[in-house]
Amino acid sequence: MTISVLNGGTQTTVQDAGRPGFRHLGIPRSGAADRLSFAIANHLVGNPWDAPALECALGGLHLRFDRPMVIAISGAEQWAQVNGMNAPMNRAVAVEAGDILTLSYAREGCRSYIAVAGGLEATEFMGSQSTYMPAQLGGIEGRALKAGDEVERASDTPTTTNTIPASYLPKLSNHIVLRARSGPEWELLDAHSRRYLFTTPFIATPATDRMGSRLRGDRIVTKEPLAMTSGPLLPGTLQCPPDGQPILALADGHCTGGYARGLHVIQADQWLLGQIAPGAKVSFRRAFEAEAPEILRVRNAVWSAIIPGFSF
Repeated sequence: MTISVLNGGTQTTVQDAGRPGFRHLGIPRSGAADRLSFAIANHLVGNPWDAPALECALGGLHLRFDRPMVIAISGAEQWAQVNGMNAPMNRAVAVEAGDILTLSYAREGCRSYIAVAGGLEATEFMGSQSTYMPAQLGGIEGRALKAGDEVERASDTPTTTNTIPASYLPKLSNHIVLRARSGPEWELLDAHSRRYLFTTPFIATPATDRMGSRLRGDRIVTKEPLAMTSGPLLPGTLQCPPDGQPILALADGHCTGGYARGLHVIQADQWLLGQIAPGAKVSFRRAFEAEAPEILRVRNAVWSAIIPGFSF
């Protein structure tokens, strides 16, 4: 029941739904950076939506399957091939012993998810097998996969595959649009910065990973120099450091920080954070406080009807 890693690609890790509830101890939730694409891949092969799967950033992953299995790939747009023949995205695919899966580099989006029927088995920490690389927790030795690694399938019990209507599948691009509410220090930003945040795209710099994305654009600054006590951070918080280049916190982001928090991406759109690749455009659109819960309620209702138990 082994999957052999021939090439780990740019960065591939084992992820599940994460380990919520430990931020007060300095441990972020981690888990799949794009929660929706992760859940879709698991649902297609008949797994519970939160079963451990592989998350591949930017592509380049090569795997060999040592037993017959059923897999599904969802997320970033890229070419996937089994033994050199194109394999479809967002569909359950049967592979045989000795088959080799290769992923090209992502054309649109950043992260793809490879789910295996029966799930994967990795090291558990605080109730989750998700990999948190800064502290080397979970997954395979708490790190990205490399050539020579072997990943075990958790179960070989047959599952029933599923489909998702094509009209429901998310369409990714290299321009990520995020709805956001004002953050705790919004009023401390100068007028130009507040206007710019909602009118002009930023560019995700090469300083983009699972912890966060430093964005390049016009300077986002406070009216006066700000010295503040560290406050809580969550995935989706936009920090505004003194150099004026904002930092968007992602799945593995710090639990506290001492910079002004200008915006916070609404929960219903946070799955898109995982698809921000270096060089992508990132735009923010205003969402008012009363709107965010209703947007989340509707999205959860739609997707939980398709994928049992799922929520953003």
